[in-house]
Amino acid sequence: MGFLIMSIPLGYYLLRQRKILVPSGFGFWLLFLAVILIGFLVLWTPVPGLVAESGIARILPWAYRALWFGAVTVVLLFIGNTSEKQFPRKWLIFLMGWLFILTVIGGYAGQFLWQYEFPSFLEMILPRSLRSNVFLNSLIHPGLAQIQDILGYPDPRPKAPFEYANSWGANFGLLLPFYLMTYRYTRHAGHRIAFVLVLLAAIPPVIFSLNRGLWAGLGVMALVIVVRMAITGRWFAVVGAGATAIVLYIGLLVTPLWETIQTRLENPHSNEGRSNLAGITMETVLQYSPLIGFGATRSRQGNFFSIASGATADCHQCSPPQLGTQGSFWFLIFCTGFLGAGLFCAFMLRRTVPVITRSDSWATPLLYPVVFFFCVLPVYDLIGSPLMILMITLGLVWRYEQEKKTQLVAAQLATAEAVP
Repeated sequence: MGFLIMSIPLGYYLLRQRKILVPSGFGFWLLFLAVILIGFLVLWTPVPGLVAESGIARILPWAYRALWFGAVTVVLLFIGNTSEKQFPRKWLIFLMGWLFILTVIGGYAGQFLWQYEFPSFLEMILPRSLRSNVFLNSLIHPGLAQIQDILGYPDPRPKAPFEYANSWGANFGLLLPFYLMTYRYTRHAGHRIAFVLVLLAAIPPVIFSLNRGLWAGLGVMALVIVVRMAITGRWFAVVGAGATAIVLYIGLLVTPLWETIQTRLENPHSNEGRSNLAGITMETVLQYSPLIGFGATRSRQGNFFSIASGATADCHQCSPPQLGTQGSFWFLIFCTGFLGAGLFCAFMLRRTVPVITRSDSWATPLLYPVVFFFCVLPVYDLIGSPLMILMITLGLVWRYEQEKKTQLVAAQLATAEAVP
């Protein structure tokens, strides 16, 4: 919850400014936020096939996600409304790189120290009635791993320092480009050796996390990097990337990690449930609220296999997740309708345009967190720290865009002054 807390002083800073700049395409985002707010009005609307909702507790999931959308907006505007002198991008890149290192450490802690649990300060001071809430407990209890039987037996999946194993995978992929960007600031051979060692150390947690979405996202991101290098004629770098991939493949083959990959791919685990959930989500939204959705996630009556709801000893997966979960793409469609989902994607794509065709050494890598985000959007719940990292990325893209405009104006003025 540190990201949410951090947005409070940043918001105070913005409110003290005489003028707050907004990026191009911000209208899409404002309309999206309006759809989020309008969703409050349909939180209790009865929907055939879904569990009837009542009581003020229904507000909690809606308010929690609305708070996150507000927080990421504040961070985006803060980065764009501060200069390079006030808040150097170097330090922000280093902070994200350090968070990547903490994520790698959390990966090892979740694998080898998963049995250790401890309460957070917030958990100790809150009353028992709040601590016992499953949703709130997942946010404030700093566990190291989730124990799941994906491979047919209980196995720890790292989640520290985040709330879920999939959150760990999402943050790993989004933070990796920032860590790679820190290399341009290394000045000594010792720093470069440490940089490479951290990358090598990051490989095992990626494998034993069992995150197929992470694997696919990293693969697509690597493919985009190689294609961009080829387009710009950096063939030596392309050959180097290919050689690195071969060495990595051989290295995995001679370790137990390759067996883990094969076993995971042979146990799809959640494919059928995710497919059923996505299909029901689309059908429900199309039939009853295609424009603005239903405001927040909801439970359906029964499950995918019978009219009775809940898991059994023979079917652990028979208790289906709520509609609007198991992927933020489905959250956007179910909770904000096709209008909200379209506005969200339109804003993200519009803010990525400035770096799609650029080859600047520090700006080009900012494309890759966006690529990874959209790769895992259908399979990971990203409304949280992953969305915050994406908005930090877009804030840096916006600052880069501002710098280019300033340089263009300065060049035009210099040209005009030089003309007699």
